[in-house]
Amino acid sequence: MAVRRQFQSRSMCDRCAFRCLRYMHDSTTYDWLALERVPGVGPLTMARLFNAFGSPGDALRASASEIRRRAGIREGLARTIAGFAPPADEITRDMELLETLGVRVMTRWDADYPSMLREIYDPPALLFVRGTIALEDGVAVAIVGTRNPSRYGIEMAECLTRDLVRAGITPISGLARGIDTTCHSTALKENGRTIGVLGCGIDVAYPRENRALIEKMAVSGAVITEFRPGTPPLATNFFRRNRIVSGLAKGVVVVEAAHKSGSLITATHALEQNREVFAVPGNVLNIRSRGPHKLIREGAALVESVADILRELTPSAEPKSGPAPVQPTLFPAEEQAQELDDDARTVLDRLDLDPVPIDDLCQSLAMEVGRLSGILLELELKGLVRQRPGKMFCRV
Repeated sequence: MAVRRQFQSRSMCDRCAFRCLRYMHDSTTYDWLALERVPGVGPLTMARLFNAFGSPGDALRASASEIRRRAGIREGLARTIAGFAPPADEITRDMELLETLGVRVMTRWDADYPSMLREIYDPPALLFVRGTIALEDGVAVAIVGTRNPSRYGIEMAECLTRDLVRAGITPISGLARGIDTTCHSTALKENGRTIGVLGCGIDVAYPRENRALIEKMAVSGAVITEFRPGTPPLATNFFRRNRIVSGLAKGVVVVEAAHKSGSLITATHALEQNREVFAVPGNVLNIRSRGPHKLIREGAALVESVADILRELTPSAEPKSGPAPVQPTLFPAEEQAQELDDDARTVLDRLDLDPVPIDDLCQSLAMEVGRLSGILLELELKGLVRQRPGKMFCRV
């Protein structure tokens, strides 16, 4: 077997050459990691090179004229590719790290590359996958939203994720704080699969507090990224990350988001990729509702429960075994409330999912605080009301 050209550099130290030779059996992975580093080469150019030459190694070894002629790439970039000297020591360090973490480098041309993602305009040529992408992940729904959700937003994200898992659908999100984290953690609590898409290297835990969550997801689902190891979570990366979140899914649900936010960018990607877009309505006085309401005005499907999603995407989907129905009940059964006396029923009717301070309830109900506290305690014991920090109350 001929020694590869990049291993012949006289400036390379013996230690580096030895480490490179350790990976000769996996030289294709080395070639992909080298080609990915060429300045100006992105997913679309990598696809053109692969289609023209059949392998990343052959593309790297080609002359500029060959690259120009066979791949139709402009002269300046063709010269850059032909003259590129891969940083061998850096690449082999990455390969060692990927091996340690159990990360697979999946290419767009692998048979088990996610079929939904392959359909988009610019699918990643490389995916770094920690965990497994399973056959059942072909039916997936992305749930995205603000990093600073209200209690209502969190509960809706929990409710939708829970019932998607019970319907056999894989929830996908971007591993950010807030709605994303709620989606992933709820799926794991339900013993379901979930996929998280990073906007940084596979070895970078971002945000840091999600490190333990990432480890669990690598066992029950997958954490993926198109960025090489060590890539920091730069703002520009998240725009690229968002197209993968939507590209993996049949539909995207926006729970809470500002008028201009990354979640709405994900929804825009979804529309461009011919995916369904869903939005959860909220309080019109809440700035977090502006994004979903904008989407609804523009034609997104309004979501009150997971049944609204299933009706559009998978009419034949049935929940997995378990006591909970696919369509959630946000409020207790009406018969429970019928057993209350008039005052208790009045207090319950005044409450919603958004917590309300007890002082505001006193004022709006014109009720003495002692009497109101007793009624709220009764409702809480019946499981109809929940107390939040700061003496705030909401319906269950």
